[in-house]
Order: sequence, then C-alpha cells, then structure tokens
Amino acid sequence: MKHATVSVVMCTYNGEKFLREQLDSILAQTYPIHEIIIQDDCSTDGTMDILREYAAQYPSIKVSQNQPNKGCNKNFHDILCRAAQGETDFIAISDQDDIWFREKIEKQVRQITTGQYDLCFSDVISSTTYTERQLPDYKALPFTAESLLFRDNIAGHTMLLKKTFLRQLPEWDGMTFYYDWWLAMNAALEDSITKCEEPLSWHRVHAASEIAVTGRRLASRRSSNPLMPYIAGISHFLKTRDTESWKCFYENVRRRTSPQHHPILFRITSLFKAKTPGGIIRLCLTCMKYRKQIYPHPHTRKGLVFAFRGFFAPFLCTYYNMQFYGRK
Repeated sequence: MKHATVSVVMCTYNGEKFLREQLDSILAQTYPIHEIIIQDDCSTDGTMDILREYAAQYPSIKVSQNQPNKGCNKNFHDILCRAAQGETDFIAISDQDDIWFREKIEKQVRQITTGQYDLCFSDVISSTTYTERQLPDYKALPFTAESLLFRDNIAGHTMLLKKTFLRQLPEWDGMTFYYDWWLAMNAALEDSITKCEEPLSWHRVHAASEIAVTGRRLASRRSSNPLMPYIAGISHFLKTRDTESWKCFYENVRRRTSPQHHPILFRITSLFKAKTPGGIIRLCLTCMKYRKQIYPHPHTRKGLVFAFRGFFAPFLCTYYNMQFYGRK
C-alpha cells in the first residue's frame, strides 16, 4: 500500500460556496495524494479564482477549464479518460461540495488492495449539516450486480478506481447515462467491486447539487394517480429500449454475461428485445422471480405488493430512471 499512488479528479461548476472545504479535506488526507486534477465547466462565479489560488500554493493541483460547457456527466467522462492516461495506480472521484474524512483514501486503498478489485466504494453520511456520525434512519443498500440493472445506486464521489480498469472500459460517450452507473455496472460484471462499510465522507445535501436538480426533475413526473407509473411506464419502456443510449448500456451487459456468468442479468437483458406480448410477459415474470436480487433492500421484500413490484420492474424503473430521458 505504501507504493500505490493516487490521483483525485474533481469537476467543478459554480462551486465557490463550498469548494475550499472540500479541497482542504483532500489535502489533509492521511494517505499521500500524488495529484489533484480539476476540470471546471465554465463557472461564472469565483470558482476559478479559488482554483488558481490553490494551484499556485500546491503544485500537485492541476486546473483546466472547458470551452464550451460540457455538463456534469460529460465533464466527469472526459476527466476520467484524461486521468487514466496518467501514471498513478488509483483514481479517486471527488465532488466539489463534500467533505472527506481524513482516512478516506488510506482506508480505501487498503480495502481495494486486499483482493483483485477494480472499484472500491464506501458508505457516506448525507445530511444538510456536517456530522461524522451516521444518521439513525440510515439503511445501507446491500450490493448485488442485479441491483444495478435499473438504478444508479453507487455514487461516483464514493469511488476509488484502479487505473487499468478505466483503460479497459468499453467506450461510451459520456452523454447518454451517468458516468458512475457505467463504472459500477462494468466493475460488477467482472465481480470486482468491494465496499468499505463505514462512512468515509460527508455528502452535503443542498438545493443546488446535481442530485437535488435531478430529484426535482423526477418529482415533476410524479402523479397523484398511483397507477400512472405502471401505465405510462409500459409505453416509456417500449420507446426507451429503442434509443441508442439504452442499447449501449444494456447490450454491453448482455454481451458480457452468459447462462453461467451472471445468469439473471443475461436472462433479463436477453428478453429486453421481446416484441410479442408473450415475450414481454416472460420478461416481467423473470423480473418477478428474481425481485430479491433486483430490489435487495430487506425492508422492500413484503408479500404480494413486492411480487407486483417485481413483475412491473422494467416499466417502473424505466419510468423513474432519469438516465435515458431525451436521449436518441
């Protein structure tokens, strides 16, 4: 572990309010950070001034700015590709508004080097005010490869990645679905994910964050009619599965699985192309059969309601999944 080198990548956009705290927490890590690569996405506030100030003080900080604006997802895609061409062994992903606990990188490097892992992630504390104690109502999500099939549930800002894994990733353009979902799914297909069960950072909850913006978009789709996701979800699934973004993501899953290797993922993704009512029903029945893997959280596994939810999983998850909206 003493010889493994780590780069941190950070994307910024109008982050002046919280940026200093996050940079200070990275610089204060107990494990030495080889470099901090920061790519700003055309901020209009004082973000670049802060970055230039830190870069002048710390030679390990390397700052660049996009022209024109790329958006959060494309920005992370490009900076990860850039970091993968570097010389360090591992790459850690940072948001601009969190705070890392001092031993975050040290513990993640120790964890990822205990086996043949490509990706290590950790628990976080998500709240509006800083704390190092996990909230009483926190429920850790049990990780399965199947749980990633419809949902992006491993956040990029919790990840430490092996550089060689990034270099070998199948190509994606960074515009079609969230970068961290692609990273997690590909690592899961290789059975190369490990988790630090303790929280290693504080994730700041605030109205301007990317997650909050996505949440508001999702809330706008909610209806007072509880059947709407089921009714509209069927139509949305049939349309979405023909988009190039859907094909890129799920064809990658299907190609890299088999009846012997991740058979549940193979069966479900093979049925995604079904054109007949009978084929669609077989897809739904397969999802219902494996609902405990798709929805691994114990508190959701209750009776007929859970079976019903499993049957409609392709439609519900497509309806609520913001990844493919507006993509062709």
